[in-house]
Amino acid sequence: MFTQSIPECYSCKQPITEICLTAFGLQWHPHHIGCNVCGKDFSDGSRCEEGPDGFAYCSKDLLEKFAPKCQKCKQPIIGQTTNAVGKTYHPEHFQCETCNMVLTGNFYHTDDGTPFCEKHYYEKIGFLCKHCDKPIISGKCITVGTSRFHPEHFFCQFCKSNLSGVGYKKQGDKCYCNECFLKLYG
Repeated sequence: MFTQSIPECYSCKQPITEICLTAFGLQWHPHHIGCNVCGKDFSDGSRCEEGPDGFAYCSKDLLEKFAPKCQKCKQPIIGQTTNAVGKTYHPEHFQCETCNMVLTGNFYHTDDGTPFCEKHYYEKIGFLCKHCDKPIISGKCITVGTSRFHPEHFFCQFCKSNLSGVGYKKQGDKCYCNECFLKLYG
């Protein structure tokens, strides 16, 4: 003859004759185990989650306490994460700080870890050519005031001749070859 044993609640040591909750390899009356954060029991049928610290949690508090938080939206991350420069993001929130373009693959960052796309990184550090709006990555760079130029993009504002390696004059924030400057400003 086969007899089925009635489980005993780990908390109260009484038989469990109705709903039995199994957590941590033990049996419980659902109202005898509660979330370690909010104290809510699991008698409503909600899921009892075991935290990495060995305590019981409701699903909301487990996420809040243990899931990594997105640097951008500050919400818990469930599923895929992007880790960059010591910070964690939802993949769709790892974006250029300036244009909000989602960054995948190569990205650039400032010393404080702020992510940028290539264009906005070089703009941030002041190495974007004023003429073509492209980064000045290597080679020579001409600096006039706060503006920078690729040598091949440094032109007289009037006749458009290249000023790289030749004398020029400034009027405000514009540069002119000596000849045009004399014609325009005497």
